Amino acid sequence: MQAEVVDPGVIQQLVAPAVMIPACGVILLSSTARLNTVLARIRAFHQERLSIWRDEHTPGSRADQVRSLRLEGLQLQTDRMLSRAALLRKTMLQLFIAVVCNLLTVIGLAVRVLVGPEPAGLYTAAVIVFMCGIVCMLGAMVTSVLEVGRILETVSYEHDRVESLCGTEPIEGDRQLHPEPNSGEGMGL
Repeated sequence: MQAEVVDPGVIQQLVAPAVMIPACGVILLSSTARLNTVLARIRAFHQERLSIWRDEHTPGSRADQVRSLRLEGLQLQTDRMLSRAALLRKTMLQLFIAVVCNLLTVIGLAVRVLVGPEPAGLYTAAVIVFMCGIVCMLGAMVTSVLEVGRILETVSYEHDRVESLCGTEPIEGDRQLHPEPNSGEGMGL
């Protein structure tokens, strides 16, 4: 009885899709962490909006104008963050599809080894599915780059908004929004 030898080329063919699966997993892990951060920020914006909405205000006053500007800014920031969350969701979906394609490729190549080289269509199908997985990974990288490009938008907007508000004269009685310069008292100086 002679042992059947597996062609070393088949093992090499199985390596590429098998390596792509953990690569997709690592990118999925980082995308999940980024999505969680974005969602937490959106929730914080909602909490702040509700808090500002519940605060008492005098219609037409300077404080009311600042309040309106802040609510408007929070709405814009929330919309931007939701846009980022949608891009991250697309990135993750494409990565999940890439993992499935890579798993199907490994299964197809393994079945070809078990069945024999006769069904050439099985090898062709495995290569096509592998290429679909690579295209999905490429799409995921494109949406991820778009999301990364938007990271600073929200923070820059918030920074510019705060700078413009703090550059104006303080509202009388509003020491929290515009604190007086500290002489060092109470700071251990």
